[in-house]
Amino acid sequence: MNSRPSRPPRSRPASHSFSPGTIALTTLFVLQALIIGSVATAAYSRAPAAPAFRVLVYSSAAHASQKAVRAGVDAVRRLGARNGFGVEATEDPDVFDDARLARFHAVVFNTAASAGEDDGSDLDGDGRAALQDYIRAGGGWVGLHDASAGVGDWEWYEGLVGAARDRGTPVQTGRVKVLDHAHPSTVTLPDLWERTDEWYNWRTNPTSSVHTLAQIRVRDGVTGLDEGADHPWSWCQNYDGGRSWFTAGGHAPSAFQEEDFLAHLLGGLEWAAGAKPGDCTATQAAAYQRTPLATGGLSDPVDVAVSPDRRVFVARRTGELEVVDQRTMKVSTALDLAYAPETATRSDGLTGLALDPGFARNNWLYLLRADTTGKRLFLSRFTAAGDTVDPASEKRLLTLPGRRLAGASPGSGGSPPSGSLAFDRDGRLYAATGDITLPWASGAPNDLRGAILRIVPRDDGTYTVPEGNLFEPGTAGTRPEIYAMGMRESYRVTVDPVSGALLAAGTDADGTMSHFRITEAGQMGRPYCAGGVAHGAADCSPQINGALPGTTEPGSAVAMKGPVHTYASESLYRTKFPEYFAGKWLTYDPAGRRFTTLSFQREDQTFTDPRFGPVEAGELHSVNGVFGDMEWKRPTAAAFGPDGALYVIDAGLGSGTSRDVDEGGDDGAGVFRIDHVGDSRLPGAAITTDRDNGSAPLTVAFTGAGSGLSGKVPVTYAWDFDGDGGTDSTEAHPSYTYGTEGRYTARLTVTGPEGTTAMAGQDITVGNTRPRLAVRRPPDGGLFRAGDTLAFTVAVTDEEDGDHTAVDCTRVLVRSPIGHPGTLRPHAGRSAGCQGSIVTESGAASPPGPHRITVQYTDRGAPNAPQLTGFTSFTLRTAFQEAERFTTTGGTHDGAVVGSRADASEGRALTEIEDGDWIAFAPVDLEDIRSVTVGATPCGAGGTVEFRAGSPDGPLLGSLSVPGARATEKTISPTTTLRNHSGSRLYLVFSNSAWSSEKPDLFAVDWLHFHAAPE
Repeated sequence: MNSRPSRPPRSRPASHSFSPGTIALTTLFVLQALIIGSVATAAYSRAPAAPAFRVLVYSSAAHASQKAVRAGVDAVRRLGARNGFGVEATEDPDVFDDARLARFHAVVFNTAASAGEDDGSDLDGDGRAALQDYIRAGGGWVGLHDASAGVGDWEWYEGLVGAARDRGTPVQTGRVKVLDHAHPSTVTLPDLWERTDEWYNWRTNPTSSVHTLAQIRVRDGVTGLDEGADHPWSWCQNYDGGRSWFTAGGHAPSAFQEEDFLAHLLGGLEWAAGAKPGDCTATQAAAYQRTPLATGGLSDPVDVAVSPDRRVFVARRTGELEVVDQRTMKVSTALDLAYAPETATRSDGLTGLALDPGFARNNWLYLLRADTTGKRLFLSRFTAAGDTVDPASEKRLLTLPGRRLAGASPGSGGSPPSGSLAFDRDGRLYAATGDITLPWASGAPNDLRGAILRIVPRDDGTYTVPEGNLFEPGTAGTRPEIYAMGMRESYRVTVDPVSGALLAAGTDADGTMSHFRITEAGQMGRPYCAGGVAHGAADCSPQINGALPGTTEPGSAVAMKGPVHTYASESLYRTKFPEYFAGKWLTYDPAGRRFTTLSFQREDQTFTDPRFGPVEAGELHSVNGVFGDMEWKRPTAAAFGPDGALYVIDAGLGSGTSRDVDEGGDDGAGVFRIDHVGDSRLPGAAITTDRDNGSAPLTVAFTGAGSGLSGKVPVTYAWDFDGDGGTDSTEAHPSYTYGTEGRYTARLTVTGPEGTTAMAGQDITVGNTRPRLAVRRPPDGGLFRAGDTLAFTVAVTDEEDGDHTAVDCTRVLVRSPIGHPGTLRPHAGRSAGCQGSIVTESGAASPPGPHRITVQYTDRGAPNAPQLTGFTSFTLRTAFQEAERFTTTGGTHDGAVVGSRADASEGRALTEIEDGDWIAFAPVDLEDIRSVTVGATPCGAGGTVEFRAGSPDGPLLGSLSVPGARATEKTISPTTTLRNHSGSRLYLVFSNSAWSSEKPDLFAVDWLHFHAAPE
């Protein structure tokens, strides 16, 4: 405790009189004091201001390039002098103690290593502890170039850096792709940054664990750089309580003379020191959280749009337009186009949805849909009123012929139906019509199918044709509504809200996926262009501003393209997507079940290296993955809401399935919201019930399992079972009894400690029971050949109708990607069943692999309860199977590997097969199969292929031998008989007891061909 010395009390001064001389002398002293004080004050005001922040530059004394070390120190000093922050530099590791580090806002590792390998510059235990304490207290760290080299055995430091250097390349010229144009360290940099440097390979790719600011352009052909799409070059992250920023630049002293590199370094310093804001979570997988909005009873969702008040509109191909109210989590059917089941199996249904730009004022929405016969398509406008849409409000803008040949099956191969609507910034409406099975339509100038149309809707429900479309109005044999021709495959279109460019994608004849950025009317896509190459008289490149180079994706069945993000800085929604995404095109692939972003060149650029040609604004800049840790079934549509969150439709696994009652799941179909949560998490809300339908009174056991926050962070629960807005329970796992028939939306609200909330809803139907379905034939996993007629029988049980009430087979809907389901009829002798067949096309090669067939039945409902739909599904496989399409692999040596082989079917085969490895296919039923032929290449030690049921050591069904390596590695095709087996899982076990790790692999396997018993 500090104390001050006591002072004697002051006595009151005596009264004195002063002589004039004394007064004059006193006045002189006062004036002198005032002058001296003024001078001192002026001097004080001119003193330098306190630095905005302080930076410590730590360099390794034993570093190989002292010139680079000195250049780095000098550069940071100059930046400090110019920008008002303090700089101290040292090569002494003893600076790493708590007291000395506490003086600085950021520490720069200037090509220095914290744990050097042989140079003796590593930090000791106390130094390591001090650095950890400093970061955990909120300090900043900046790493230059070789700061990633000395990770040593310190895992925490490797996490701080973000990655450990594997090896460097020779110094050479390459280009850096700048991905983040919002962060202070990259905001002023060009899109493509030409640099001469030593380039790094990383031991482990840091993508998804850090926020990548810039990455190396691999296709520039940098010698010594590992192949791969992602080579991060600069990144940042919030790490263990502090901030970490790293750049791989700074190898040569000359780097610290480059204005762009100095700007890059300055922004990194300012962000790490906390002097400038910047998001460093945008590309981290863990920074995004997915919330389900609707997942039950939502069959065939295909498109989504979000209103200004955050209501989510969902179009279903089956003809229903649903509305999800995020305030109550209630799902309402706003419009039902009343498609009959047989119509839904042969027509495209409802495929496109868009809200009018003035929706907040006029409540208009636009639908692209088939009529109830499937013979025509309508582009119609409807008016919404709350959560309903009046069918009588329809205004038909366009009518065109249907898109499918008679008997064609929609969504073949799991592809979503084509059809898309999008508005641009000027109120023009683009309608992508597609044609699927009508190849001639995409090249017909007087056919609106297979094209992208552009019109301007009018208030009276008609439209005008804007200037600049492909054909002038009145041109003979043409339709003026056509904007782009040749876009015939499944795809969606979107409009860049800033540039106004139309973005689309299509699938070429060879199955590759091409992306188009369309800035003016033209002929593109099939049959005019493939990969940017013209066929015939069409000139692809000018009309599409260049078919985006290098964006084909082989093996993908469809191309689905989402929105371009517009960052709204004024939005107060705390989990909106960050500014990093501004201008990026979000794309998704239903077959690959992944999301990517496409970035475009913002301005024209030229380069000094003659290898690099000029680039133009609008060309493809980069393709990067996003949401890498989220699992999807079949993403089909995505849209940003006014809140800056992303809304995604997942159509589920099947062709039109949403709920498989036998499995008790929803098959993945649903509507989801993705929020950017950064380094924090929102509480989750999830509802599970033991039942969601039945007769009254109905007691339902609810559970909030899966809700809350990780790490046992406390949350509160609030349940509203009857939808009246009140709280009926605050327990985590309550039960409730419904006494009155009807449909209810039970709602759970979970609140975290910071007041953040999450909600989940669950529909409960009282007074009706969901029907149950079971497929009696064909067996799950059965095999077929092209041209087969596949008879099937389905049993339907409905509690309200009774076990012996005849089933209305017209209410049974079968969807199959491998053929056309025929008319269903009652099964003879079984009142509760229906029978029919699926006719596959003779000579048409179905994709080798599993094909999921879904069956649904909708009951008649009850007087006070709505109709309910039951679902089931089964899988059929082609008799010819690609070996690499196995379900699982494993074994003694971790299983087989899918490798590229030019001579293999589909260009891939099973490789790295060793003794004890196996692959499995499930489900597979061999009830009618008698033998199998294997396509194998004798390129190794040789061995045996055993076919076993149920497990790798299950009953042996048959086996065959593959010889050892031959002079030529041509495929051989040995055959073996198979025992009759009706199980659901088939294993192929590879063996050679004489094999050892010093010997080559056994062989390669390309395909399997199963043969039925002779008829």
